Amino acid sequence: MFDDYKGVALGRLCDAVCGKMVDEKIVFLLDKINALSDYYTTSSCYGRVVVAESTADNKKREYRFLGKWHRKVSFSDVNCAIEGHRKNVLFFRVDPVILHVGCRDLDSASRLLKVCQKTGLKRSGMYQIKPRIIVEIMGVDALYAPIGKDGTVMVDDGYVEFLCEIGNEKFRNNEGKILDFSDKISSL
Repeated sequence: MFDDYKGVALGRLCDAVCGKMVDEKIVFLLDKINALSDYYTTSSCYGRVVVAESTADNKKREYRFLGKWHRKVSFSDVNCAIEGHRKNVLFFRVDPVILHVGCRDLDSASRLLKVCQKTGLKRSGMYQIKPRIIVEIMGVDALYAPIGKDGTVMVDDGYVEFLCEIGNEKFRNNEGKILDFSDKISSL
């Protein structure tokens, strides 16, 4: 059953990569995980910096992205995105790496989680056990700051520059943990 799930997941990943729906910077890690006999990836995000408006009811999946970058950002990047703010709450966010990994059995899931802990990906755990074992791997380098409401930016340029500085530091930390994790998964 595991091998069937892995085959389907790898087919979907191939389609997503070809369709440029996967963060290019994380493909090397997905390939490394998927080459291991006891694991396969089901979804991923390298980490990103975001400027987004909430919906009226603040549902996460219904944010309107005004700017989204899978890299460090400049004040100019963020400021241009902020100019699109029209309604509801405006957020500056740094989202850490997130991966969902299918595991052959509980032992392989446990080994993967130990690597996560050693590399600072501390917000990781079993996400699902039946019908398949899925481990969610998530970094801790996040930042969520409301910066405006209903079309009005409520912070000055100095604060936006400060958010960019802190956000870029968190993004660099995230990248370091991804590379460390990549180096250590070979032991699985």
